[in-house]
Amino acid sequence: MTTQYTPLSNLPYPQPSDPADLPAHLQSLAQSLDGRTLLLFGTTAERDAKLPTPVAGTVAWIASPGRLMNYTGSAWVPVGAVPVFRVNLDGGDTKSVTYAETLTNAGGDPMRASFTVPASGQVIVTVGCYMFSSATGVGSYMSANIRNAADAVVLSADDNRAALVNSPNRASVSTQFLVSGLTVGTSHTATPAYRSGAATNTGNFDTRYIRVDPIM
Repeated sequence: MTTQYTPLSNLPYPQPSDPADLPAHLQSLAQSLDGRTLLLFGTTAERDAKLPTPVAGTVAWIASPGRLMNYTGSAWVPVGAVPVFRVNLDGGDTKSVTYAETLTNAGGDPMRASFTVPASGQVIVTVGCYMFSSATGVGSYMSANIRNAADAVVLSADDNRAALVNSPNRASVSTQFLVSGLTVGTSHTATPAYRSGAATNTGNFDTRYIRVDPIM
């Protein structure tokens, strides 16, 4: 049997001179189409078990967590940008001069935002809140720690990536920063962290939020 293929999708089809074997022809066509349609899986584990060697361009729907994924040739990534937003309306404070992820007098900390690294290996992180210092001229800072799937910090909270005030006057502040060089297709978390500019100052933080925007 001489197999011919369509010019665009490279699908097999029989020739007039081929033996009349309809089941074999249909099987060949079905096998060629099987990996080119939208694949449906319950979980990533089911996907990896049924599709151990995907090819670049394969698209699959994962019911949990409800996401359309594309295989780049080296990793599974979301087809479209999936921003992640977390908010904690509970206010708290700290006197710590080093960054801490849990505030005094507040519940719900640490506030972790989980995300999947896109094909670019980059995300934009935004943090913000209502903030004020107890002492004039002393800063209160809000930044974020970025961790990989092994829970290791790959980018630490830093004053250069922090929203800040240095006044007793309550203000709404925020900042954005780029995180790059992340491993494509892996799970990471971004967690707000807070500090005071001096042990004599109390940094106060309320209605805190963090957002992660993947760069496609």
